[in-house]
Amino acid sequence: MAAIFGGAYTVVAFEGGAEGEGAAVAHLLGDVCGCPTRVGKQLAGQERRDGGSGGRGRCHRRGVYFTFATIVSPALRLRSAPEAVAVMQRVNENAVRAPFMIVFFGGARAACAAAVTALLQDASAGMVPVRVIGAGLTVASFATTMLFNVPRNNALARIRPSEGDVADAWRSFDAGWSRANTTRAVLAIVGSAFLASSLVQRL
Repeated sequence: MAAIFGGAYTVVAFEGGAEGEGAAVAHLLGDVCGCPTRVGKQLAGQERRDGGSGGRGRCHRRGVYFTFATIVSPALRLRSAPEAVAVMQRVNENAVRAPFMIVFFGGARAACAAAVTALLQDASAGMVPVRVIGAGLTVASFATTMLFNVPRNNALARIRPSEGDVADAWRSFDAGWSRANTTRAVLAIVGSAFLASSLVQRL
C-alpha cells in the first residue's frame, strides 16, 4: 500500500505534530515551496475537525488538488530531480493513513449516494439533474486518481533518487501526474459547485 495515493491528499503527511515523521514531510514541503508549513498544519487542523464528513471531504480534496497544481508541483520543478523524487516519495509514504482513506473513499461514496438519491426523487424537482451532474463529476475526479495518479505514484516508489536516470524518470512522472492532478482538480471544483448549487436551491 505504500506510495499509492501520494500527493493527492498531502494533509495526511502533516499528522503527528511537531515531533512526528509527518512534521518532517511538512518541513520538506515548506522548504521546497519556499513557504511556511503553516498552510499544511492549518489544513491538518481542518482535517481533524471535519474528517468524517463526505461533503467536506470533497472540498478538502478539491483544495489540496488545486494547491498541488498551483504551488507544490511548480516548486518541485525548481528543485533537483533527486530532491523532487525524494520529497514526493516521502509524501506518498505518509499519505496512506486512516484520515485520508475516510475522506477520500467517504467523499466518493457520499457522491454516489447523492446521485442515487437524486435519481429516486421526483424528476420534476429542478435540481435533480444538477445534483446528478455534480455527483458524477466528483466520482470522475475519484476515478482519475485511481486510474492515473495511483499507478504513477506506485511507479515513483520504485525509483531510487540516486540512480543516474532519475531526471528522465522525474520528468516523465511529473508530466503525466500533473496533467491528471489538474484534471481531477477541475472535476472536483466543478462537481462541488454543482452539488453546492443543488443544496442552495433546496433552502
